[in-house]
Amino acid sequence: MAILMLANSCSKQETARKQDNISVRFVAQQIINEEQTKSAYVDGQFQWSAQDTVGIYPDSGSQIYFSMAEGAGTSSATFDGGGWGFRSKAVYYSYYPFIADFYLDRHRIPVSLTGQVQDGASNLDHFGQYDYMYTPSATENSGTITFSYKHLVCIIRVTATLPEGSYRQITITAPSAVFAREGYFDLQSDAPHIIATQSSNELTVAFKEPITVNGSQQFMAYLISNPVNLKDTEIKVSAVDSNKKQFDCKKTPSKNYEPATINGLSCTSWTEVPQTVGLAIDDWGQGGSYSGEAE
Repeated sequence: MAILMLANSCSKQETARKQDNISVRFVAQQIINEEQTKSAYVDGQFQWSAQDTVGIYPDSGSQIYFSMAEGAGTSSATFDGGGWGFRSKAVYYSYYPFIADFYLDRHRIPVSLTGQVQDGASNLDHFGQYDYMYTPSATENSGTITFSYKHLVCIIRVTATLPEGSYRQITITAPSAVFAREGYFDLQSDAPHIIATQSSNELTVAFKEPITVNGSQQFMAYLISNPVNLKDTEIKVSAVDSNKKQFDCKKTPSKNYEPATINGLSCTSWTEVPQTVGLAIDDWGQGGSYSGEAE
């Protein structure tokens, strides 16, 4: 039995209807690679993990949660409710990742895009922590309810060909504070989107261990962002090495970065920044600067 009710979450009006052979289907939207490359991009194939948990709200009442005990390794997982049913004619909404707060306001599901850490070159494992998703309304139909999740964030993939050295982090700097650090989304709005409460002009991913570059090797850094309008806007990509040297590369995206997309920046030409100029924000996960209230 995978669906569990939070303590005291059901009133008499919210009691679920018992039903035989109830099944619950979770379908995750695939992530579109916006770079028109010839090779397939396997990292864009979403897969549920055995540790994943989703929150589900009825149209009235508190949330329940569903742990992904089965269906790991697929983008479409179906589960047997084991005799637990959804209320007839009720409307349900779901989000991911689950937040264990009985009093969580469905209109203010928290979002945090700070402290991004990539474990190794070209590794996207950290994405799941920041992959905020929601579903439009869903109803039970003939013993089955289907939740179709949509991604709220996008991925910015920096393909870096850097001078020899060991690198600690990659930072993208925009002319204005377009990157959300903290925020929320309204699960029950007509078009859920991330509303920033703290924002910055910088977005950083640190590396768990420094990434060593020999010769003309390249690696990929993945930064998870709220959707941002950067078309025809010059931005700066900065790499900081273990000696705190900073290398900058300027790029001008040709399109805006939309939800559920992977957007590539290829950096091969770098300029070393004199130490007296100062570095891109270091230790992003421990704070860093930010600006603006973007309510």
